[in-house]
Amino acid sequence: MTITFLEAYALHGPDVERIAFSMGIKPHEADRLINAELDRQDAERAAARPRPKMLAKISYAGRERFQLPEWHR
Repeated sequence: MTITFLEAYALHGPDVERIAFSMGIKPHEADRLINAELDRQDAERAAARPRPKMLAKISYAGRERFQLPEWHR
């Protein structure tokens, strides 16, 4: 009896060999599915992370970062 990937992932975690055996697929296919699931989880986590409203200005060598030096004008 085979099970779906999400059921196997919930049951075995990111174990490639056990997921491949329980789904009846080759290990490299299970590894690809696991990587896709981990990428999806990471994207969800990044989207939920609050972004800073404004980055602080940092002076660069006594002037604004992209200001041209006097001799360059």
